[in-house]
Amino acid sequence: MPEPRKCRQCGACCQKGGPALTRADLGLVRRGVIRHDQLVAIRCGELGHNPASGLLEPVPVELLKVRGQGQGWACLFLDQGGKACAIYENRPETCRILECWQPEALLATIYRDTLSRTDLINPEDPILVFLARHEQACPGESFTRLLALAGAEKTPASLAGLEELVRNDLAIREEVARHSGISLETELFLFGRPFFRQLAGAGIACREENGALRLSFISS
Repeated sequence: MPEPRKCRQCGACCQKGGPALTRADLGLVRRGVIRHDQLVAIRCGELGHNPASGLLEPVPVELLKVRGQGQGWACLFLDQGGKACAIYENRPETCRILECWQPEALLATIYRDTLSRTDLINPEDPILVFLARHEQACPGESFTRLLALAGAEKTPASLAGLEELVRNDLAIREEVARHSGISLETELFLFGRPFFRQLAGAGIACREENGALRLSFISS
């Protein structure tokens, strides 16, 4: 009889990125198994990897994903040497469902019952005021739309809207950092990935010029 297909503990799935948390994982955060500073927010409308299509697409809901290691994609909890999960007995629901040889069950859960930042933050926490300001001044949908426009037109004028969003994003982050002293890791949970770090993949450079931020297209 053929051997039943099962996990070979090769670590390949974990190398592709940390899981998105669902409401079933709320207890893991409340118990401290997964901390806020180990998560990164992908805000509604920003580009994210869709496992079903294999493409970068605007996400229709906010996602909280376990961060990668350093500048790479590998899940923060992956032991690279032993190819083992550091929180295996308390791993998120997505990891429990995943069977790489038959991914249908996992694909059916994409964008369903996802956790958001407000699910994890005390309703009385004053940081929520800054989150609301950030959402208003730096909408993920607007950033993605302007990024696509700039990529299509490739003109200096098409970068103007993006420059404003990048400035707004950095200004709010810097204000919060000055007043609260949050770590960079906590900032990624609160405000997601900085806009300026999402530009290089679209062939756009961000630099400071005469005390102001300027965007330009990267020469091929």
